[in-house]
Amino acid sequence: MDEAGQDTASSVFVVAAVVSGGEQDKMREALMEIERLAGTGHRKWHENRPARRLRYLNLALERGVGHSELFFGSFPKPLPFFFPMLEVVEVAINAVANVPYTTRVVVDGIDRKKAAELTNALRLRGVSLEMVRSRRDESEPIIRLADMWAGCIRAALLGRAEERALLNRAMETGYMRSTNDKTP
Repeated sequence: MDEAGQDTASSVFVVAAVVSGGEQDKMREALMEIERLAGTGHRKWHENRPARRLRYLNLALERGVGHSELFFGSFPKPLPFFFPMLEVVEVAINAVANVPYTTRVVVDGIDRKKAAELTNALRLRGVSLEMVRSRRDESEPIIRLADMWAGCIRAALLGRAEERALLNRAMETGYMRSTNDKTP
């Protein structure tokens, strides 16, 4: 899971989550190949040129990497980032998981205290959870995928035409689902 829009200039906060119960090693390999082809490397959305980040997302969409495993929620600001993260991950897991399950949640750069709070809050909401862990996007291709989509969705919601078209295509093909309507 990753987010976009914590900066004070943004009027919208976006949380993107990848919920995968399958072959995550294969997904990581496919994402690293996409990063190589798009020229994005291990860089985040805001650290890449627009053409490269759009190429990355188009390749992920065309190749179906993460298809139907991506979820996002968008929220007007100001608000504490914790509640949107809790909502998106809960809805996403409940949409995908088959009982019985146990999940592990990995969040970009969350501190130990917030990870423990998120773990407890998810458990209180009935999510069968091992724990919430922090991992930097520099070391995790799946978090970089969430970061790229969060950045794209934020740009789309702020009126950028290319990002809006890409988001629409992802939604229309079932590649990605919004948690805002609670019926992903």
